[in-house]
Amino acid sequence: MSADPGTSISSSAGIAMVTGAGSGIGRAVALRLAKEKWDLAIIDINEDGLQETEKLIEEVSGTGSSGTYVVDVTDARRFEAVVADIVTNGSEIRVLVSNAGVLSVTPVLELPIEQWRRTVDVNLTGSFICTRAVAREMVRAGTPGRIVTVASVHSVAPGTNVTDYDASKGGLLMLTRSLARELAPYGITVNAVGPGFIVTNLAGGASEEYVDYIVPRIPLGHAGKPSDVAGAVSFLVGPDADYVTGTLLIVDGGMLLTADL
Repeated sequence: MSADPGTSISSSAGIAMVTGAGSGIGRAVALRLAKEKWDLAIIDINEDGLQETEKLIEEVSGTGSSGTYVVDVTDARRFEAVVADIVTNGSEIRVLVSNAGVLSVTPVLELPIEQWRRTVDVNLTGSFICTRAVAREMVRAGTPGRIVTVASVHSVAPGTNVTDYDASKGGLLMLTRSLARELAPYGITVNAVGPGFIVTNLAGGASEEYVDYIVPRIPLGHAGKPSDVAGAVSFLVGPDADYVTGTLLIVDGGMLLTADL
């Protein structure tokens, strides 16, 4: 094995795909990568949200994205068709940020099986569908690449009344690590970011009581912003992370140090 199999990439290399780009962390990631001159393919189930993100990308980059795709990430055939469309148009996929996710707050004794299945389908199976499709294309093309999953502090510590979310995000972390081992020989790094309490539409489901409880217990004293997570993603897809794979980069203001989630 060579000492340097070559994992370095740059924003001039090809396309960066971002799922869940219609709002919150996904939108912030797309805008950060647009500022860094990545060509983007943005994906979300929410068409209106995607259109708003596209407008913001145009303001940041002056050119807009290379493509917007209204897709449910649990639809394997549809997502694979998106990958094929990007490649058919002559672009190489060098980055995937697998961010699409759902969260609801329900005590486990009242948790409907339908809700459990939807949460696991989107947060875990959806990420598997996306990462597998993109990894296959990266390997076929023979080019190095970066995959970043958006996990959570709940990947390593359980919360209350979020059993389905905890299970999905714990599984997502292990999926990330497993992919990192399998894909390393191809020059593909796979890492996760682990947001804590970030002000997004997803966190909008948190009760006032939970917000009043959790924020004072965060050592840095405030909730995070989507741009905080986008900065971590930028590092993981950038040249300074050439030798980083299989890791979870926590972005939580110290929340895991002190708080009962």
